[in-house]
Amino acid sequence: MKLLSHLLLVGLVATACKTNDFNGQSTRAAALPPVQTLDLSQVVREVRQVKVTQGRSGSNGNENYSVTQKGVVDIVVVVDNSGSMAEEKANLSNRMAPLLSSIKDSDWRVLVTTTDPEHNKGFLGRCVNTPIMRGDSNPEARFQKLVRGGTSDTVIDTSGTGIERPILAAVDALKCKYGGSTWIRPESTVAVLILTDEDNCHIDVEQGYGCSGSPDKDGSYLTNYLSSIRKLGTDGKVYGIFWHPSQSQGQCSTALKQATIISDVVQKTGGTWGSICDADYASTLSRISQDVAQILKADFTLKSIPDSGTFRMSVNGQNWSEYVLTGPNVHFTRNPPAGAAIVVTYVSGASGVVASSFGMPEEPADGQVSATVNGQAASGVTYDASTRKAVFSSKPADASAIIISYKANTPLKTVFNIAPNADTKFLKVYINGALVNASNYQYNSESGVLTFASPPPEGAKIRAEWRGKKKIS
Repeated sequence: MKLLSHLLLVGLVATACKTNDFNGQSTRAAALPPVQTLDLSQVVREVRQVKVTQGRSGSNGNENYSVTQKGVVDIVVVVDNSGSMAEEKANLSNRMAPLLSSIKDSDWRVLVTTTDPEHNKGFLGRCVNTPIMRGDSNPEARFQKLVRGGTSDTVIDTSGTGIERPILAAVDALKCKYGGSTWIRPESTVAVLILTDEDNCHIDVEQGYGCSGSPDKDGSYLTNYLSSIRKLGTDGKVYGIFWHPSQSQGQCSTALKQATIISDVVQKTGGTWGSICDADYASTLSRISQDVAQILKADFTLKSIPDSGTFRMSVNGQNWSEYVLTGPNVHFTRNPPAGAAIVVTYVSGASGVVASSFGMPEEPADGQVSATVNGQAASGVTYDASTRKAVFSSKPADASAIIISYKANTPLKTVFNIAPNADTKFLKVYINGALVNASNYQYNSESGVLTFASPPPEGAKIRAEWRGKKKIS
């Protein structure tokens, strides 16, 4: 039976081979094109930095002063020591107290000199006697002795020449130096008091003396020099005790000549005067003292130098602007009232700009910024697009080093070149290892361009896998 079945099968195969249906081709499927891959990357934006230094707020100055100890004053007393002045010198010598009555609390100095030009040789005579100063032991006794000019408190020197030159004497005394430095202090008010029974450079034609042709024959010699070191009438004045041109002979019978030149100097500097013929000079000296007190500077020095534009002053609660500020030194152009309460406020040591926000040169990527302050990460830093500034929730400390970091707003790519003629049935795209839905990208077979609907994240790893299309024979 088995033999019969085998013979039948062979016969069937032989019969089939004789038909026209056999074409000699295989029915097995052709092999697929190989899988191709391409790894791509999204751009990585450049990290950029803005480096700034926080400004300094400085320290606030709030200082109080009281105009009680009034100012600094340097006084030159020029005494006529000619033969006719014994009584007048005695009158003045005992009157230091009224001269200082209104300025006794100030830092005063008094330099006494004479009208005798012989005392002026090389400035030596004028500057032999050092000034009498507040705090000296028994200054009244020294004043008395210097005014009298004698060898004792009771002897009066009237041996000076009859050519009185108080204008020259005053200028020479103002120029005196002790220990290499001028005795007139930079911040002082300067007062000159002249006591004489004649005028400056009295010229006696018959006796043939005077100072005609000398620069000090006119009062301008003194006013010019005084105005070079002080402002006339403000912190420099000349006072006098003499025979005033407004007085008649009967009003001053003991004087020798009306002091026209000296009177003019007193008037031009805003000073006051009294009569040389008065029996007691106390009231005149008190008036002079009161006038000096009015021009004494209430200047003071601050603890620190104010920053520009920050200094403010009030006097008795009212704003006060009549001053000049030079460094830490406050100089009044008009003195506050005696006893006034002065309050000053200012900022010292500030620099730069103290801020909580800082300008950015460009828009950061995604509007994101970060920062460090003195090397430490700062929290709460945001970007304000309306002001184009990085904003700190807490103001960085004074003078701190600030670094603001951000990524450049470089556009992210949406288009990537892979290869043309990829078979979309086999195209797969991965971003950072995750398969991307085909609805999120398009592929152009001709150009081989892969276009994403939205750009992959910055720095993303992109992989494309595909097979080429089968070639048609």
